[in-house]
Amino acid sequence: MQMTWFSLRLAAVGALAALVAGCSSNPATNPLHSTLGSLPGGQASQVANRPSLSEPALITINRNTGVLEAWPMQRGGGNDPQRISGPLGVGGGESMVANGHVLAITSDFPPEVVTYDLDTKTETALADPLGTPVDIAIDKNANLFVVNVGKTDNVGMYPAGSPNEKELDCAVMSVPEEIAVDNEGDVFINGYGPGNFQGVAEIPNGLHGPNPKRCAQLSLNSEPGYTAGLAVDPKTDDLIVFDDPDLCAGGIEGRMTVYHKPYKASTGRVRVLGGNCAGGLRLNADSTAIFYGDQDVSGSFSFIRQRSYPDGGAMGSYHGGIPSGFTTIPNTLPN
Repeated sequence: MQMTWFSLRLAAVGALAALVAGCSSNPATNPLHSTLGSLPGGQASQVANRPSLSEPALITINRNTGVLEAWPMQRGGGNDPQRISGPLGVGGGESMVANGHVLAITSDFPPEVVTYDLDTKTETALADPLGTPVDIAIDKNANLFVVNVGKTDNVGMYPAGSPNEKELDCAVMSVPEEIAVDNEGDVFINGYGPGNFQGVAEIPNGLHGPNPKRCAQLSLNSEPGYTAGLAVDPKTDDLIVFDDPDLCAGGIEGRMTVYHKPYKASTGRVRVLGGNCAGGLRLNADSTAIFYGDQDVSGSFSFIRQRSYPDGGAMGSYHGGIPSGFTTIPNTLPN
């Protein structure tokens, strides 16, 4: 499979198969922060001015060129993304979140998290010594959380305003894939664990931040195929789990299960959004639309689908460029 949103996920699944064969202080109440916070110690640089951005917008990073591109968010989608930055030096760019007009993007090579301010055109690099970040989430206090693969398979946390990554090692999750944070600062991981576990684990928040020693698997509906995404609806605190039950081979793909609190199987509501090999999950600011990545049947090009939320009705798709990680502007924390 060519490099898409799904390549690192599938590599991690393969690593797990081979193995089997042989979280921050209490969240702030402000629902939208204007910046990710100052990041002392990172590398900062100025990049090219951007044209005016039509909002609301769906923003992605072009996997081949490393530039940011955007479509006006609208029913029916779009076919001609607008270039809104110069090359950011981000390799891969598997995942992206936003806080106001500040983006945070995972980079495969070099392994780091890159923040980019759309207003000031300033880029800052945060080194990731724990591995290669492939998914990212941000909480209401602007703490960043990443899933790492490579050196170790773990969760890393960048406290707001700090370039230093802290490891959150969840013993019940061997191969984390996707990450999300709820309104209370609890961290959720979708992936694979010991004893053939496949599903979601929770690192609960505490007085001194997320506590990985209390990480536990949730009793949700099974994900028999590939895990594909994870999100939290900031309006309701619902947990949204995304998977590809038929392993990107046709049939049922892009299945969304929405869980009310308390998160357990009996509270889940299932909608099949559809796709070929779906991955990634982001909501718009008012939680009326949901976005996820997909590719054509042959795997020759990638694009982003849009569905209504929570009912999952078709709303179009976004084509053009080579989209990788993506997010929406404006947005609501956490995302």
